[in-house]
Amino acid sequence: MIRRARGSDHTTVTLTLAAAFDKDPVTSFCVRADARHWWAMHVAFKRALDLFQPYDLTFVANDGQGAALWARHDQWQLTFWQEWWLIPLYLRVCGIDRFMRLDRGFDSMKSHHPTEPHYYLYLLGVHPDHQLQGLGSALLCTMLERCDREHMPAYLEASSPRNIPFYRRHGFQVIEEFTFGPGGPPLAAMWRSPS
Repeated sequence: MIRRARGSDHTTVTLTLAAAFDKDPVTSFCVRADARHWWAMHVAFKRALDLFQPYDLTFVANDGQGAALWARHDQWQLTFWQEWWLIPLYLRVCGIDRFMRLDRGFDSMKSHHPTEPHYYLYLLGVHPDHQLQGLGSALLCTMLERCDREHMPAYLEASSPRNIPFYRRHGFQVIEEFTFGPGGPPLAAMWRSPS
């Protein structure tokens, strides 16, 4: 069952996203790899959920086994002061040596982000124990149906090459490839025109 996320879902969804992205190339590049790794993953995805849920475009599958965080093209970018306020948290999540990787990676994502109106899929994750059961497709299709109704394109950055065929099956096409900052993993910028 797919529904909008509620405040009571935060703990479960945070754990789901942290588990889903634990081996992701971007998180492996940026998040600290020491004994505090799992704590850092939890904190990072809780903050992402806190930032995106107010847009009312966060969806959960089966009460938190999967989640998708969306925003409109004019919502997702943080203000200077929001970014400044997050620096201490990012330093704890990344460690001092990896913080600049994250900062430069976010700058790279911003500089390649399309400017025309669209819905932006920031994160889509399914807990590893529940993958390959159709939850990712169900989460994705919920918002893509809305995109089609509103004649609105959709955009995402695929951080893992193995996810590109999945998004292609749902109508996305790679429009550009770039790296998550200097020395970072490749990202595939993907665009879907409405049906």
